[in-house]
Amino acid sequence: MPSSSASRRLRRQQVGYTRQFAIGVLAAVLMAGGVFLAARSMDVDRQVHHRYEQALVLSQLALETQQLSAELRAGMASPGLEPPKSAIDQLQAKLGQIGAFKLTVSERGELQQLQRALDDLERVTGSRDPANLDFAAFERALDRLVGEVRARTMDAVRRAEAFGEVARISVIAFSAITVVLGLLLAVLALRTLKANRQLMNRLEHLAREDALTGAANRRGLDDALPVEFARALRSGSPLTLVMIDLDHFKRFNDRRGHGAGDAVLQGAAQGWMKQMRPTDLLARYGGEEFTLVLPSCDSDQAIQLIDRMRPLVPERQTFSAGIATWDRIETAAELLQRADNALLQAKKAGRNRTMVAGREPQVTLPLKVA
Repeated sequence: MPSSSASRRLRRQQVGYTRQFAIGVLAAVLMAGGVFLAARSMDVDRQVHHRYEQALVLSQLALETQQLSAELRAGMASPGLEPPKSAIDQLQAKLGQIGAFKLTVSERGELQQLQRALDDLERVTGSRDPANLDFAAFERALDRLVGEVRARTMDAVRRAEAFGEVARISVIAFSAITVVLGLLLAVLALRTLKANRQLMNRLEHLAREDALTGAANRRGLDDALPVEFARALRSGSPLTLVMIDLDHFKRFNDRRGHGAGDAVLQGAAQGWMKQMRPTDLLARYGGEEFTLVLPSCDSDQAIQLIDRMRPLVPERQTFSAGIATWDRIETAAELLQRADNALLQAKKAGRNRTMVAGREPQVTLPLKVA
């Protein structure tokens, strides 16, 4: 039963780990999406800023070009005025600066038309006849180029604003979802850690517990003895060990079966532990043999406890007991050996009695088996 319960806990933990992994992956994907959108939004903003700067420079160049064109028109249309020196060359230079920009196909086409119109102006400037100068074609081409650049810039601005709005909403949504998923993941992780601690404590307890009787096993006894020895040495209080062995238990098993024998062991252990203090320890030493660890307890108090324990064994089964109190010199193994020797003396003396190590005469109990 304990192993089945532990298996169920392990399965639940595996499901919890899978759920946490899925939530973690989803949170990571959403976070990556939010970072990507934020980076993309910044890139779009940079592109729009660049286009603004380009449009500003192009507009400035177009304005300068229009001023040069106006000066050239005025100079060639007025008989008393000379046209500016190298005005055509300056216009050519301005158009070259405009052509250095990264233009669209339509903008490039407008620039080519503007260049052809300027070439036409250059061919007829020698006549100084305003009727032969097509300034209108040149200025129309220039206006169209500036209009193309402005239209492209405004379109980019509109798209950037739309994308920026979507990006902002998406980033906010992704951030909110990521925070919620992060909190959920944290809650699940804390629950899993708590379940892990509980499971580890349970497994640790099971590793020190006898599966049949619920008493401590040999490992639990071995772990507890050094602690109790140190506590008794520090406090100066007595420490007593009792070795208990059920009388003729093999005969009982052969006659009633091992199932009945297990029931006797289980019932005895459960009844005994109810008579013990929280600081006492009952351990199944092996088979039908048990060990009592009784801190702050001398031999006489141990005898009183054993007297209360005898009637609690099912099926009127009797037991023999050996008691040894620590002399503050011997080791745990030596103390166990003294208690075991006292138990052997109790058995040799006829069983169903208690023997205190080093004490004569032996203490016997009046309990009789009908």
